[in-house]
Amino acid sequence: MATRMQVSIVSPEEAIWEGEAELVIARSPEGEFGIMFNHIPFLAALVPGTVTVVSGSNREVFLVTGGFLEANGDGNDYHVIVLADDAEATGEITADEIKQRIAELRRQQDADRDSEQRGEAHLRAALAADEVAASRGQR
Repeated sequence: MATRMQVSIVSPEEAIWEGEAELVIARSPEGEFGIMFNHIPFLAALVPGTVTVVSGSNREVFLVTGGFLEANGDGNDYHVIVLADDAEATGEITADEIKQRIAELRRQQDADRDSEQRGEAHLRAALAADEVAASRGQR
């Protein structure tokens, strides 16, 4: 009986890693989670951080800037796909560099979120002003 699943980590530009694994660990906005063989179908957004792929005593760690993880399938067709905005194997990167990169990515994500919220607020205000102008026959 199979206990390993097919795992693919891909970015828009390239396939970063493919192989079999027993466990994939990642982080979503709700927190860290793990996927093992035959986990229920699962889809999660990924936050900047690491994705860890465990196969026996081997442990591959990848730095991702965000993206999605999808786990699905039955029996020997069970697979996990990490669709990363950008991903990089951390083999040559020190632990301190990884921490610094993750912190910077999270700061960027927070700034982007703030900017997006401000933009949405400006759009809503403009739409409200347009509605007021229309109700006054000034459009």
